[in-house]
Order: sequence, then structure tokens, then C-alpha cells
Amino acid sequence: MITKALLLFASALLFAACGEGKPTPDHAAGSHVHADGTVHHDDDHGDAHGDGHAHGERTTLGAVTLGEHSMQVFQLGKVEPGKEADFDLDFAAGKALPPAVRGWIGDESGRGSLRVRFEKESATRLHGRPEAPAPLADGSALWLEIDGAAGPVKKSIGFRR
Repeated sequence: MITKALLLFASALLFAACGEGKPTPDHAAGSHVHADGTVHHDDDHGDAHGDGHAHGERTTLGAVTLGEHSMQVFQLGKVEPGKEADFDLDFAAGKALPPAVRGWIGDESGRGSLRVRFEKESATRLHGRPEAPAPLADGSALWLEIDGAAGPVKKSIGFRR
């Protein structure tokens, strides 16, 4: 009986301490606090995409223009040989997203690389998880490709390892 009461009391304390994810003076809505006390915006890293896995820190790689579509490219976490890597493509608000963006990690030919389609995540963002080939050759880049009026248009951008 005492054990049961202690378990109930501990559970009640745990739920009370949780705060149900509500903003506090120490962290605003749309952000979260880590055990070490650091505060991050929900879009910065972790499972901001709601797909059940952590992505890591969100790093700006730069701007890319494919045909009539301009975008900012972000890397989430590290790129490791033989593993999926996460990338976001952010487009200007009010602009139509391209119907399809394909991406891969490696060289321009895509040989030995798995091409993936970037999926719509919001009105201004596409998200993709291409797998980095193993081994990952020096000079490898993230390649992005869309279907343009005169055929496929592709460009590369460097990433952080």
C-alpha cells in the first residue's frame, strides 16, 4: 500500500513539473528548453518536423536558384556516410512551390547515390532525406533538380560533414 502511494505521489510530481509544454518566462512559445538549460526555437533542431526522429542543428547552406524557383537551403544535423541526411528548402511566402524537387548527395551524375523527392512540409518549405553514399567521396555535394521548361535543371551546394 505504501509503495502504491509513493508511486502515485511521484507520478503526480512528474506531471506537475512537466508544465505541459506551456511557455514560461524562461522560454517563449515556439521554443523549448534542454536539460542543460539551453533554449532553442522549435525550427532549429530536434523533431520540429514531427516525423519521429531528431534532425540536429539547422545550418544555413545558402541560396540556390533552379529555373524560376529560388530557395534557401538548410542542413539539419550532420551528413554521415551510409546514413540519411536532412535538408530543408525554404521558398519565399506567396510563391508557388515547384511541383517536384529531387535531391541526392554525391557527384553530378548521381551514380552510387539514392535520389529522393523533397516533400511539402508547409506552404513555404520542402523537406528531404537523401542518403549519403558510403564511402562519401571528397567533393560530394547536395544536388537539387527540378523539371524546367527545357528539361531538368540541377545545381549543387556544399554541405557540412
